[in-house]
Amino acid sequence: MENTKAEGKINMETARETADVPATEVILQYRNYEVNMDDVTERVKAHYVAKGNKPESIENMQIYVKPEDFTAYYVINDREAGKVNLF
Repeated sequence: MENTKAEGKINMETARETADVPATEVILQYRNYEVNMDDVTERVKAHYVAKGNKPESIENMQIYVKPEDFTAYYVINDREAGKVNLF
């Protein structure tokens, strides 16, 4: 029983922390270009799916933004790598 109470407490703390996070928009500006990072994330997901993967198979995702190359490189599920245009 104590484990259940402890787990419930942790979940409530996580819920409160999430509720305190304001809506955030991240914009990358480079030279005369700008891009919303949420759009880049969606492009990465679309590229992953276009390669024959299912969107629900994404467990984790890292995106590496390299504006000087106008490219965002990604790794999904620690094994599937690719790249998309930033702008």
